[in-house]
Amino acid sequence: MQRCRWVCKGTTMRRNGFLLGLGLLLGLGVLTYAKPSYAQQSTAFQLQQFRPWGDPQGMFQTQSGQTLGQWNYMVGLYLNYGLEPLTFRRTGQEIQPVVAHQLGADIVGAIGFLSWLEMNLSIPMTLYQVGVIPNDASFAPGDRGRNVSGFAFSDIKVALKAQALREKRHFLNLGFQAYLGIPSGNKELMNGEDSVSFGVSVFANKHIGLANIALNLGYRYLPPTIMVRLPIQHELTYSLAASFRVIKSRLDVIGDLSGAVSLSSLTVANVVPLELYLGARVFLLQGREDLALNAGISLPLSPGYGAPLFRFLVGVIWAPQARDTDGDGLLDHKDRCPTRKGPVANQGCPWPDTDGDGLTDNIDKCPKQKGTKSLEGCPDTDGDGLSDNVDRCPKRKGPKENKGCPWSDNDKDGIPDREDKCPNKKGPKANKGCPWGDLDGDGLTDNIDKCPNIEGPKENNGCPDPDRDKDGVVDRLDKCPDVPGIKEKQGCPKTVLVQVTKKEIKILQKIRFRTGSARILRRSYDILNQVVSVMKSREKMEIVVEGHTDNVGKKRYNLRLSQRRANSVMQYLVKQGIAKERLKAKGFGMSQPLVPNITRRNRAKNRRVQFRVVAQ
Repeated sequence: MQRCRWVCKGTTMRRNGFLLGLGLLLGLGVLTYAKPSYAQQSTAFQLQQFRPWGDPQGMFQTQSGQTLGQWNYMVGLYLNYGLEPLTFRRTGQEIQPVVAHQLGADIVGAIGFLSWLEMNLSIPMTLYQVGVIPNDASFAPGDRGRNVSGFAFSDIKVALKAQALREKRHFLNLGFQAYLGIPSGNKELMNGEDSVSFGVSVFANKHIGLANIALNLGYRYLPPTIMVRLPIQHELTYSLAASFRVIKSRLDVIGDLSGAVSLSSLTVANVVPLELYLGARVFLLQGREDLALNAGISLPLSPGYGAPLFRFLVGVIWAPQARDTDGDGLLDHKDRCPTRKGPVANQGCPWPDTDGDGLTDNIDKCPKQKGTKSLEGCPDTDGDGLSDNVDRCPKRKGPKENKGCPWSDNDKDGIPDREDKCPNKKGPKANKGCPWGDLDGDGLTDNIDKCPNIEGPKENNGCPDPDRDKDGVVDRLDKCPDVPGIKEKQGCPKTVLVQVTKKEIKILQKIRFRTGSARILRRSYDILNQVVSVMKSREKMEIVVEGHTDNVGKKRYNLRLSQRRANSVMQYLVKQGIAKERLKAKGFGMSQPLVPNITRRNRAKNRRVQFRVVAQ
């Protein structure tokens, strides 16, 4: 039994004695034929596989998920040439072109009725094709040797496209389309269906940097047709494409992979056309994308009817972009003043300034009276910062709190009655309009009396004089306020043995101990007693008793000796009534000399007890 095939141009190879036709990746479809059924054969199908819609945001075959927008429109014309889109051969015989050359044209157009809905129109045709159906028994007798050359109209398609998602809000653009094919084509020349066809598709695209990537999936119903058991009916369409912006508003590079799969039970390889389109889009108007020239080539990657060995295409699309000539954010077709910038609230026209004060009427509170910007366009006759339209005393300056009228001042002390606690008596502002009093009756008014509720001398700013050391001489006059003394010495003891600074209680004589011992000698009691007096007069003072030695002897021994002496002094202070919590004792041994231990006198200076203040 002979076998005849629709075959692709390409190389062949033998394996296990059988000749297998393997096209190059470029090629047409392959169909194995057993017994022809002439009654079923027909040329009522559309051979042309390039079926553009002219989407200005899409690629060649692939559409974007975007619509044009309300009342925007698009028109375009595509031309394409295909080499050998349909061929035939019997097994082992030379390939015979059925259609050797095909020059097609597509007139496309669209208009947006809503921001998300548009109508599309496609008028395809074959300007000229060259072909003859082979005089072969595989074909119906009436078709054998028939010339299929010439011009032919194809089926007109009308579609509605809706946009469901927008990239700015939903990550990507997503659209849907439904189309209806009207049987207006020439069936004899493989340029039209037997009856109505239709299809539905979903489109998605996403911009990533300079790239625009799109994916299409769809279904189209075609009236059943078989030509030499080439089944054409239900088809699943698909495409994946990307465009890359090379020069802004000037040049895009496009790659488009488009194909279809027949869903017929008789489906074989020849009904899986898949083409790779490569090309570019050039924008012909400087800085504008209204007019685009699309040009490219396609190569077949999978066998399929209508997929030529080579296709060249060129198209022109005119899709005026929505414009905002004056740049005010309102498109020209909605702008009452398209050449003058104005707000949306005023339909794109600038606001007028009736009173000529520099503030437009939409923000001028007094649009017919010249005023200042700070007062929202209203005048201020009395200059009190309150515009005349809200000033109850527009010719007399007054505060806002009193609605522009001045406050009254009965006692004329410069303090308005509403703030004056003594509105009928003059008094200073510092006392809220009342005269100063003398609550403690010490002759100092309360404003200068540091202790207004306690009687005290003027010399002490109205506060009573303290006497910390209880020696009968007030601290103000006591030259030794922390140590009890006598009046004749102005409050100091006959011999002053201590001085108080911020850092220490400085002793003016050394505290003496027995040699090599921590026992305090009695002659040092007077010094320690004055230290006790200081601490009693300053109840919050805390000190560290520090013990130090010279460098004579072993280091460890001296450290222990200094600690014992410091402890001994602290215990003495505790016995004299100083709380132990206010005291600490620390021995340093020979580690902190005041002067170098090089002479007897220096070593004597280094043997010492110090009182370091840690809290006052």
